[in-house]
Amino acid sequence: MPINNTNILISGGGVAGSALALWLARKGFTPTVVDAAPGPRSEGDHVEVSRRGLELLDRMGLGGRVRALGSHHTQLRTHISGRTEPVLMPLEPDSLLIRHESLVRVLWEEIDRLDQARVERVDGDTVTGLAQDRTGVDVTFAHAEPRRFDLVVGADGLYSPVRRLAFAESDENRLRPLEINVATFEAPNMLGTRNALSWHVWPYRGCVAATLPGDERLFVTLLMRDRFPVRPGSLDQGALRRMVEETFGADGWRMPELLAAMRQATVHVAPETQVRMDVWSRDRVVLIGDAATCSGQLSGQGAGVALLGALALAGELAYSDGEHGPAYFSYEAAMRATAREARAVAPQVADTGAPEVEPYEMWVRERADAVLSRATRLMNKLGLRTARDPVGRDFALERYAKMFDAPEGDG
Repeated sequence: MPINNTNILISGGGVAGSALALWLARKGFTPTVVDAAPGPRSEGDHVEVSRRGLELLDRMGLGGRVRALGSHHTQLRTHISGRTEPVLMPLEPDSLLIRHESLVRVLWEEIDRLDQARVERVDGDTVTGLAQDRTGVDVTFAHAEPRRFDLVVGADGLYSPVRRLAFAESDENRLRPLEINVATFEAPNMLGTRNALSWHVWPYRGCVAATLPGDERLFVTLLMRDRFPVRPGSLDQGALRRMVEETFGADGWRMPELLAAMRQATVHVAPETQVRMDVWSRDRVVLIGDAATCSGQLSGQGAGVALLGALALAGELAYSDGEHGPAYFSYEAAMRATAREARAVAPQVADTGAPEVEPYEMWVRERADAVLSRATRLMNKLGLRTARDPVGRDFALERYAKMFDAPEGDG
């Protein structure tokens, strides 16, 4: 059967939008990707690709290239107050830390390998208006001339312009802050660790330093409990650094060295925020990735959920020969459980990494961590393994991946 609605606008050229463009193009659609950035973006800086996301990339033949650009962590080093040596806990290398732009670049390299140039890219522009009717969507842009598309996909992140335009209700009802601000920056690896995550936790705040490829640098994440979220773009670098130093300046461990490195780096601070929506589509417009299902930076699930969602949406559009109504319904049904599982992770990480406890309760927690570490090492010696990341365990990966193995034009 001929494919309907082949002319699809994707707003957002990050992981979700790039993956969707790739898989739609493989099945005969002609997507256009518009992105506000003038070129490759560093938005999100480094992202974590979950176990299920890596399985998808492996299944699609992209896993090797992605792994070569990222970091697996095989050890967790928990630093307990009053102890010189860290408590060590082995990690199953289920996930991967990779620079956001590197993951996106792999997806676009694959797009460029397609036999025909089926993906149009428009950089440095954004969607400013949507007008739907029975046969299509008229779209206006900040800079380009207005155009008409069959369908529009919002893959434009936590503060999605497409979501604000297509859904009349206030975004305040969809954005759920978790009352914790997260600061990130890169630093030289003064810890001397290899393939490791190093944790130190204090009441209401915490630090995790993850080694980057080559182990010469660290990606530092600082968690700060705060009922008042930092509005993106509201503070300059000086103010952001002062805020972090006021929170961690009196702390021991290696914080003085890390804070000194932060003064020479670009620091990003954002509130940990989730998106909650009852439906992800409205007529001919649909949302994917963080625009629909943001689970929070601390969850480590954003890239994986984006990849799964892009595959599900592309798969359902291909199965339905482009009929958007049934495709959108089935896409949401395929992703609801995974999105719910991903959202549950960030509050757990926040409770562990920046616990709302008093100092004496922190002392008890740290000793419990030491006992847990010894138990985990014993389990490993006995051949037992800790539970793997459960997010996306019921996602029908093979159902979609097999379809994309078929020659183009086959349903």
